[in-house]
Order: sequence, then C-alpha cells, then structure tokens
Amino acid sequence: MNEKRYLILSVDDEPANVLITEKILTGSGYDVMTAHSGAEALNLLNKNPHIDLILMDVMMPDTNGYDICRRIKAGGKVFQDIPVIFLTAVNNMEGIAKGFEVGGVDYIIKPFQKIELLARIKTHLKIKSIKDQEIEQTQKELIYMMSQLTDAHSLESAHHIERVSEYSKLFARLLGYDEKHAETFKLAAAMHDIGKIGISDTILNKKGKLTADEITVMQTHTTIGYSTLSKSQRPLLKAAAIVAHQHHEKWDGSGYPRGLKGEEIHILGRITALADVFDALDTKRSYKDRWPLNDIFAFIKTQSGQHFDPQLVELFVDHFGRFIEIRDRYEDTHL
Repeated sequence: MNEKRYLILSVDDEPANVLITEKILTGSGYDVMTAHSGAEALNLLNKNPHIDLILMDVMMPDTNGYDICRRIKAGGKVFQDIPVIFLTAVNNMEGIAKGFEVGGVDYIIKPFQKIELLARIKTHLKIKSIKDQEIEQTQKELIYMMSQLTDAHSLESAHHIERVSEYSKLFARLLGYDEKHAETFKLAAAMHDIGKIGISDTILNKKGKLTADEITVMQTHTTIGYSTLSKSQRPLLKAAAIVAHQHHEKWDGSGYPRGLKGEEIHILGRITALADVFDALDTKRSYKDRWPLNDIFAFIKTQSGQHFDPQLVELFVDHFGRFIEIRDRYEDTHL
C-alpha cells in the first residue's frame, strides 16, 4: 500500500451504508472517519482539516450533501483542496450536474460496485497528491528565493540560509523527528529573518554598534516576519511564522519580542536560535570579525540554560563534528 495512509471522511445518514463503506475502505488500507449528518461532518472537518477525501451522501435529514459541499468549499484554501465524491441514490442529470456545480469531483450512483468505488477514490487521491506535491515544491522554491532576497538586502554571508537550515534539520533529526518533519524544520528555519525586508539598509548594514533606538527598530523584524507569514493557512508557512517570531527568544526569558521562557518557546524557535547564533559567530559581518571555532564552542556551552535550551546545547556538543561537516560543506570561500 502507499507509504501515506489516506484519511477519508464518509458522510451518510444510513448506518448500514456507513458500515459497508467503512468496511470496504479499511479493508483497502484507508483510515476512515464517519458522520451521520451534515452538521457532524462539518464538525469533524473543523477538527481534522487534513482529511484527504470526502464521500458525501446527498439526501440527509438536517441538510443535503450539496449544501454541505458548498460550505466546505467556502471554508478556506485548506478545505477547498479536499476532493468530494458524491455517493448517492439520486440518479438524474440535474442532480449529477448540481454535484459538480457545488465543487464535487465525482458522482457515484448507489448501489455501487466495490471495484468502481476504490478505483475512483484512488484516481482522485492521486490527482490530489500531484497537486499537493506541486504546491509544496512551489512553496520550497519561494521560501528559498525570499530568504536569499532577505540575505542580499542585509548583506549576509553567501550561504547563511543553507547553513542555518541544515543545522536546524540536523537538530530535528537528533531529537528524533522523522525525515518529513525534519525537512519542515529546515524550510521553516530558512525564513527566520524574512522580517528584515522591512528594516532600512542604513540600520541593517551599519558598520559598528547600533544605537538604542536602532536596536529597537532592528528587533521589529521578528514581528514583521510573523505578521507576514502567519496570514497563511499552509502548515509550512505557519511553522515559518513561528520561527520568524521566536528565534530571538532566550531560554531564561531575556529574549525578544515576547520574553518567552523555557518551553514556552516553540521547539522550532529554540532550534533556530542556536543554529542562527552558531552561524553568526562563525561568519564575518560588517560589524564584527569571525570568531575562532574554539571560542564559539566554549561560548555556546556557557549559554546552556541562559540563551539556549540545555538539551540542544548537549546535542550540539555531543555531535559537534556533524555541525562542522555542514559548516564546511557550505563554506563562504570568499571570506
């Protein structure tokens, strides 16, 4: 069966129909949720927005399937992308046409054949998978283009984004996250400084120490980034919004913008904070020289429980060689 277990919502007011459909689907390797009314279906969908496909009866006592489908499609981008297949005894051209009109992708007449139902479900899940992959790839490309634009604006080192991203992914793997989630950490970390687009060049690239007022302005890049990214409903960009907002928070509560402390800081923010500081210290900037590697290692150890999550510092120390491998792979040769 597929590596991904698809989740299907079956909506029908007849318990016997629900049981038959559920048995067919679970026997074919799908995860199934069931609803016996339109209201129950909407409630389940709001609690589980990542349902992969919906099988929808038309004639139900509280409301009909057409109205439920229409409300689903009007519920935002996350819901619009869920394919709805009408599975109903309504067998006339007007009913079939209305099913497509309200946003359904297919229309199967009861009684149906098992082989037909499974074939249609497989087809529409494949189409959705292709669309999702295209969206995900587009997001990845946009994330790196926007991140590189930010670095160019602030004159960061050539491979800053790659290093911070790869460090963050390594931390995720060391913490036990699987490859898919670690990749999310990597991509989200790439957007940590996106808010710097809203900071003036005179402050970003000033040679020497910033004034108190300039520091205040510089710190707003966290809220600018969060404000921009948090508007999206896409999980990847929501993760990036967290990183943008929290990567300057500190374990002891002395960071900004909210003064979060300890595990109040999301793990995405804690990881990116350490990855970003490591790279910043290891890189020549307009306002400072590159630190010796031994000094960086010692400094990060002293910041355990202060700036950084102690568990992450321990992982950094224990696997220092792997971080150096990433550093060397993305070395700025012109420095």
